[in-house]
Amino acid sequence: MRALKITAVVLVVLGLLTLAADRVALKMAESDAAERIEKEYGFSQRPEIDIKGFPFLTQLMSREFEAVDVRIDGIDAVGSGGRALRLDGVRGELEGVRISGDDWNRATADKADGKVTITYEDISAALSVVDVSYGGKGAAGENKVKATVGTSFLGQRLEESVLGKVSVVDGDTIRLRATGVDNLKGVPGLEDFVRDRMDYNWTINDLPPGIRLTDVEVTEDGIVVTGSGTDVELGDERSAKK
Repeated sequence: MRALKITAVVLVVLGLLTLAADRVALKMAESDAAERIEKEYGFSQRPEIDIKGFPFLTQLMSREFEAVDVRIDGIDAVGSGGRALRLDGVRGELEGVRISGDDWNRATADKADGKVTITYEDISAALSVVDVSYGGKGAAGENKVKATVGTSFLGQRLEESVLGKVSVVDGDTIRLRATGVDNLKGVPGLEDFVRDRMDYNWTINDLPPGIRLTDVEVTEDGIVVTGSGTDVELGDERSAKK
């Protein structure tokens, strides 16, 4: 009987040690993956990686991971005139991640979904003399952004507000366009002046192959951009196809 008790204790201890080793290996792998992604994409901040599934060591040996969550700050979308739009809090969910390469430097995800909320403060910072905020609902019931232009025009101090529409184009670009500017036609040149300062495109150049921006939603807190893809390539394989 005593031998059985000792055996049970030993098994419990071994189980705890195995669990501890699994968790330690997990944290080390998450840290290494974050460092590799930071260097690969040249991010200003190290991403946060959360590898799902248990046990981790079994996934590690097979080089196949059920799911991986990623959070990234400090992505810059290149804009018209060189004005970058900062993207913080980008969240990605990868499913069916397979690692390949002798140095574990390539990966493919069966499926990927991502989302980022762009604050109106960040959009305003990316535009010249334009303050962007939530504009309420348009005539068709869709949410709009409001852009207030405050600058000098023909020697006079000008402050005008117009509604704007946000969309995604070509799978990698966020587009902002002024709408409802017909009321500005009374002042010659004012409509073009406002459009020149509000109509912008921002392109995300570092989207992994297989990922496309799919939708944009205007909310009171900011603009929510979503993207998704299948057979998404990550790592050195991505770089080789640039």
